[in-house]
Amino acid sequence: MAETTDLSTRDWMLDQLIDDGPPLIVTEPSSDGATDGEAEQAALDTAEDLDDCLSPAHDVDNAAPDSQSAHTPDVNAGAKRTLVWMGSGVVLVAVLIVVAFLVFGGGAVPASPPLHKAVATPVVVAVPTTPDRPAPPRDQAISFDPTTDSCPGGPTSPGALTDTATDSAWVCSRGPQESLLDGQILHVKFLCGRSRLDATCSYMLNSLSATPGWVAKASGGKDEWLQHRCVTRMQFNFYNGDRLAADPFFLDTNCVHGPVPATLPGKILASRLDVMILHTERPAAGQRPDPTPAGTDGDSVVPPPGLVDSVVGSGDTAAPTPSTDPAVAGTGTGGSTDPVDATVAISQLQFFGHPPN
Repeated sequence: MAETTDLSTRDWMLDQLIDDGPPLIVTEPSSDGATDGEAEQAALDTAEDLDDCLSPAHDVDNAAPDSQSAHTPDVNAGAKRTLVWMGSGVVLVAVLIVVAFLVFGGGAVPASPPLHKAVATPVVVAVPTTPDRPAPPRDQAISFDPTTDSCPGGPTSPGALTDTATDSAWVCSRGPQESLLDGQILHVKFLCGRSRLDATCSYMLNSLSATPGWVAKASGGKDEWLQHRCVTRMQFNFYNGDRLAADPFFLDTNCVHGPVPATLPGKILASRLDVMILHTERPAAGQRPDPTPAGTDGDSVVPPPGLVDSVVGSGDTAAPTPSTDPAVAGTGTGGSTDPVDATVAISQLQFFGHPPN
């Protein structure tokens, strides 16, 4: 049995040497008369040498039959080595690509957009709200209640200052016949509308208008211009509640036959005021022309003293000089008996403004 195994192993190794070794050189029989016996002897010698080389393998086979398969040559070893080298090459190429991308590729990280671009949109949305601004309030004539206690011993009718339908005027006495002094005071309190409380009845005033003397309020109406003295200088003290709202405002009417509008130095928030008559004169015998009305926006200019007289001409009777007018002198000893000096008249007062915002 062992001999059979040795022959099998020897035959397999011989086949391997034949397959892997150099090609066998078959020599022709020598011409010098070599015999077949010599060739067979050479083959046997070669087999014996091969047997000597393989004898360790034979011992291994006898000692550990199970390890024969472990020493069996792997016919796929070359393919496996090739596969390993190819896999290593693929990994190496991938690593080189990643390194190259990190070093040369990508460029700088793009900067984030400025934050102000994100908030620019609401500005465009807010533009349509501009036309919604409320229009500024327009000035209008303010209702008021006039009262006085400065006309003792004579007629008084302050309610006529607010009457625009009938021919009437506020007529106030100047005191006893022996005094005849100016300085009468008219108290004015503004009236609130139905939607406003009396405690908040204040207005933002912008202008006013005064009509000195008794002047007809309608065309062809009653006119008592020559029967009462004419107010030439007035003082207005504005109050908001109990506090003085502004500096006193002075108005020179120059005894103009008609309304005298005036614009206040600034807007005044007031709930009431006092009107003081500082100076009066006898009206001119010839009726003076009415000033050109310029509305209530304060665009008109009050003519200076003497301007109206110069326009009318010297044919009109001028007012008495201060030396002959007891009221102008202020002494009360002139002894004037002319009824015109006993009273002073104002046809109308108007105040223009609007409720505070």
